[in-house]
Amino acid sequence: MKLQQVSYARPQNTNNRNNNNRPSFGNLAVGLATFIENNGFLGEFLTIDTVGMMTPRTLQGYTRNMEELGHPNYKAGREELVRELLSGPAFFYVPLAVLTVAGILRGKTAKVQTKVLEHFKGLMKISNPSLKDAAATKENFVNTVVKEAFSGYEKEKGLVDNIKNLMSQVLEKGAKKGKLQKEADAVMTKLNKSNGKFLDNASTIKIGEKQYNIKSFMEDMSNYLDDFTKKAAKTELNTETFIEKFHKKAKDLRNVTNILAVSALSAFLMIIPKLYQTGKNFPGKDGLDTTNAAPATQSNEAKEAA
Repeated sequence: MKLQQVSYARPQNTNNRNNNNRPSFGNLAVGLATFIENNGFLGEFLTIDTVGMMTPRTLQGYTRNMEELGHPNYKAGREELVRELLSGPAFFYVPLAVLTVAGILRGKTAKVQTKVLEHFKGLMKISNPSLKDAAATKENFVNTVVKEAFSGYEKEKGLVDNIKNLMSQVLEKGAKKGKLQKEADAVMTKLNKSNGKFLDNASTIKIGEKQYNIKSFMEDMSNYLDDFTKKAAKTELNTETFIEKFHKKAKDLRNVTNILAVSALSAFLMIIPKLYQTGKNFPGKDGLDTTNAAPATQSNEAKEAA
């Protein structure tokens, strides 16, 4: 028998190719961690609720008494899924719905937190806004933000220009905000790392003494400037008076919206117990053999009589 030389190079390359073609649990974990980081507490809660609560409970519902039924317990699985979707995520979706409606009816500043509005007020005052010229007001505001945020950045000046352009683009009508925010997040991360800033959370942009996630900041800035410029175009007040009046109304609106959001969520929580009564019969009973229950009861009664 002739022995052939064993080569390890080819199998290794083949395995690498096969590994590249298969889904990577490592990539999935990284993607999940990125989702949580980008969406803060909301992302963390939804991830934990979906992976740790909704998915296993729904699967348990579908497999309940499956052998007795001869098929998945569709009723139980469906009931579990509906309850989990409405109860857990509702803690976020109900307030979000209130903010969305308030934004449509009363202006997009209803979506901006009061502490952010107060900071924007200071930035607007020093940005030299032109109340009748929306484009100039937005441009001046962006210039002020960039000046305040990146004065200490010495490296990769071109990335600062990229951030500025993305901020300007997100303010345009019909802009694809999600795509622009994602690009800004990547640029901001690279910029912070090259300058050795915010290495623990490279998506951070610091403006004055305030720190924001670049994506949430761009969203707030877009909502704020959209509302500000629309109302500024109709005012007859001078710039200083309009800024004061606009921000007072905006903060009052946000406070009222917060109260409505809490009230709506409280009302929703009161009806959650009814979600556990979606039918007369609990679907978990489907497939159970209860024929032995009556004889057992009769036997007990007979023993007591004796």
